[in-house]
Amino acid sequence: MRFLFSSKSNMFFILITFLGVTGSIFAGGLPQIARVEQVLNWDRVLAAYDAYIDYPSPDNAKALLAALPTDRQYAAIGDEGRAIKYIFSIDNFPILSEEAISGDRIAIEIYFRLLNVADGYYSGLLLSTLGWFARVQPQLFLEILTAYKDTRDIKAHGYPVSFIGDGHNVHRKAAIYILEKRIEALETVKDPKYEEIKEACIKQLREKITKRSQ
Repeated sequence: MRFLFSSKSNMFFILITFLGVTGSIFAGGLPQIARVEQVLNWDRVLAAYDAYIDYPSPDNAKALLAALPTDRQYAAIGDEGRAIKYIFSIDNFPILSEEAISGDRIAIEIYFRLLNVADGYYSGLLLSTLGWFARVQPQLFLEILTAYKDTRDIKAHGYPVSFIGDGHNVHRKAAIYILEKRIEALETVKDPKYEEIKEACIKQLREKITKRSQ
């Protein structure tokens, strides 16, 4: 009886698979392969982060980058809340910020990957700082943005170039001044590889200036 049940189950599975494949073909495309989610191990992230903030060497930066997800879609293992608080702690996060603001490519890329795990206040903190990078490291910013422009977070909310923090909501002139300076910085980039994404960023900044001016 077990053999008969197993055979029927297998036949049912084959039938469903066949119908799914043929259905997708007749729908106008090849069979769709399910996207495999990344598995984010928070213990691994924290171990790599600890090593990095103890000694922010290129090797430790690469290990931290590898531990973080490349996009917002992932399955997680471990205590996310504790990990996020630890990463953005005032005792820890300034070390990463120092390296990023100094122009370290991997540190800036870590900021982009942290966008995939951060929400609320922490997301705003990352977006504000990425806007600074557009001003102080415009070509490097565009280079890294090119690699991350199709991530879920950026596609949903736009390029991380025009956010300047909640404090500027009550200081319109300062906000407009800062946004204009970001445009000036981006306009200094002449590499044709980044022309399209540069113009898209500038367009987004000008739209933000228009809103601020109203």
